[in-house]
Amino acid sequence: MKGVFRKINDMIGLTKSESVVFWFLIVAFVAGVAIRLVKGDVVKKETTKFDYSAFDKEFERRSAEIEKYVSAGNKNTDNKFADENFVSAPFKVNINTATKEELMKLPGIGEKTAEQIIKHREIYGKFGKIEDIMNVKGIGQKKFERIKNYLTTN
Repeated sequence: MKGVFRKINDMIGLTKSESVVFWFLIVAFVAGVAIRLVKGDVVKKETTKFDYSAFDKEFERRSAEIEKYVSAGNKNTDNKFADENFVSAPFKVNINTATKEELMKLPGIGEKTAEQIIKHREIYGKFGKIEDIMNVKGIGQKKFERIKNYLTTN
């Protein structure tokens, strides 16, 4: 039997270490197949589908509750669904005078973008309106919508 293993190893060209690993994997594979044949299929044939209807109903209920606040202009700032896009910000940053650190307090504004705002301000002068901040590289419509409630030019 040893001779057969040696011949196979020589034909394949395996080193002694590779041979040990190769034969271990072969034996493990054969043992796994044998166990599966003896014990039968380990995976259940019946699969039960999960019923998501309770989650769907809760999602619809919460969505309707949120929609009430959004469609009403969200005048109530004490509600648990307050969002930065619908309520006045807790602080305002004057984009014409703010330091880099103050600008970095804005959501989504990091060090590089804050530097870009200051650089733009130095080159082109003060911002006339808060929308002008979208002329700064790195600030598009989405980012502006996220930070507009925090901005002022006064």
